[in-house]
Amino acid sequence: MIPQIIKRQDLEKELEKTGVDKEAFDIFERKSDFILAKLSNVNAKGANILKQEFIGAGGDVAVHRDVASWKVEKTDCVLMGTKRTFQRVYEKLAFEPFFGLAEVRSAIKFLIEKNALPVYKIAGKTFDFNKKKFLMGILNVTPDSFSDGGLYVNTEKALKHAEKMLEEGADIIDIGGESTRPGAEKVNADEEKRRVLPVISAIRKQFPDAVISIDTYKAEVAEKAIEAGANIINDISGLRFDDKMKFVAKKYDVPVVVMHIKGTPKDMQKNPFYEDVVRELIDYFEERINTLESFGIDKIIIDPGIGFGKRVSDNLKIIKNLKAFTIFKKPVLLGLSRKSFIGSVTGENVENRLYGTLVSDTVGVLNGANILRVHDVKPHKELLQLTEAISSA
Repeated sequence: MIPQIIKRQDLEKELEKTGVDKEAFDIFERKSDFILAKLSNVNAKGANILKQEFIGAGGDVAVHRDVASWKVEKTDCVLMGTKRTFQRVYEKLAFEPFFGLAEVRSAIKFLIEKNALPVYKIAGKTFDFNKKKFLMGILNVTPDSFSDGGLYVNTEKALKHAEKMLEEGADIIDIGGESTRPGAEKVNADEEKRRVLPVISAIRKQFPDAVISIDTYKAEVAEKAIEAGANIINDISGLRFDDKMKFVAKKYDVPVVVMHIKGTPKDMQKNPFYEDVVRELIDYFEERINTLESFGIDKIIIDPGIGFGKRVSDNLKIIKNLKAFTIFKKPVLLGLSRKSFIGSVTGENVENRLYGTLVSDTVGVLNGANILRVHDVKPHKELLQLTEAISSA
């Protein structure tokens, strides 16, 4: 008798086929949903208590080797157990609010809550990130972008390309008027507006139902773009480079893409370094989301910023561990299209990185990406169709 491995997402189907009482489905779901999570800088005394509580509930916690001997004051904790285990520990910690365990309890609550993503209404369309993956087509109206610089600086050509991407299945057209490639020089707001506003107006006139995002970190450009017809702000700085950007986002109540970048486009690739790139990005997004939500901005999409102040190894680790960013219960945007890390692995120049992009984006989708920002819409539309068909087979 050969056992059959059951994937977690197929559990309910297998329980139904087995003839299990439907009232018991939730019980088995909690027992089978194994969680691995890490907490950083936990008080060592609290970590000792936490470990005992997890063991008592059928799980465990890995801590620093010197915690038991009190040689360290803080430790990272790797939590292991089923959802049921985490629920039991969460309940027990209500009576142990000392040594930082109240904060630990809040973190555990975050882990065991339902992971439903938000549903955004954008330009009259429903973006339900629980049910569908979306495509953002790139339209750079710049003379110097790394891949398509100079191709669409003419409004007519830009309009035709937007039409092509919409016909191929793009859900969003992302318009940028300043190159953010490594080493790029800044463009002043007037020049950026001169490039993007006629294109936004033309797309809005010809395709009134199109969803348009403006790729800018300048509040002045974003506001004029929204007035011309843009529906989303895509800010590489995470609304940090221009203090006025958060006021624009709040005023117009538009979704914002909050990206991570180390440094600026001009200097971001000058020896970037991370001790733990995933941990540092999680800390960054925690701060950004808390700050923006406290200001009244709640339609947030997060983007780990592949290639923006990262080494090749950092980019690969982020894609591999993309599920870590789903903890925020925000849509995750992934922009890998034709980027240099693909060339570093495959040896291909920018014109020949489609295959590498498709493979990387497939891994990204399987690891939790909700939006793909791409140059090549049609092959990515097929990518999403096939990954969805296989996942739901």
